[in-house]
Amino acid sequence: MHGIILKTLQAFVVDTYGEDAWLAIQEEADIEEKVYVPVTVYPDGDVYEIARTAGELTDQSPRTILTQYGTWVVPALLETYDLHIDDEWNGLELIANIQRFHTSLRTRDMTTLTTPRIRSERIDENRVRITYDSDRRLCDVARGAIQGVAERFDEELVAEEWTCMHEGDDACVFDIRRTVAADADADAAVAVDSRSDGDAESTSGFEFESDATADAPNGGTND
Repeated sequence: MHGIILKTLQAFVVDTYGEDAWLAIQEEADIEEKVYVPVTVYPDGDVYEIARTAGELTDQSPRTILTQYGTWVVPALLETYDLHIDDEWNGLELIANIQRFHTSLRTRDMTTLTTPRIRSERIDENRVRITYDSDRRLCDVARGAIQGVAERFDEELVAEEWTCMHEGDDACVFDIRRTVAADADADAAVAVDSRSDGDAESTSGFEFESDATADAPNGGTND
């Protein structure tokens, strides 16, 4: 697992739940001795243990924690990888170019690191299809990131998840659509109709309509 994921996951926990929560997670997950560095590779299991333990301590499912993290981490990643992002892009354009963006980072950062397979397809001017395929099955992070992108770019996006690896499918497929707001000054919102964690909270117009279970993520070390 790329160190930037673990580093920002730690920052998310501290920012959202406090330093004491992170210290408790470290102790419970048996990672007290670890210091996460962005340029280092760590075991995938660290992410699962952090999500599981954070969920237990906050009375939420691990998948809810990962979705929250996905939303939180968008501004941090956009700042870190600013040079790879076109200033002319809006939120949907960023999503449409995620395959190119992801490939450039995959090549630049760590050629020996196994990273998820992400494919983006422009359906029309206002719709993009994303296919996520990874043994790690961290699609909840991607689901949260859709909300994060909508909030960051002040756009109204609707995302529908057609398939999900947590439901036994080979890959997760999201269709993301930009809607035209009736009032140009209306607050941006994102609605997700997906088979995701049933106890995820609804915030900023972000909704889960789900029949999927909220089991802890369980992935492998290779993608």
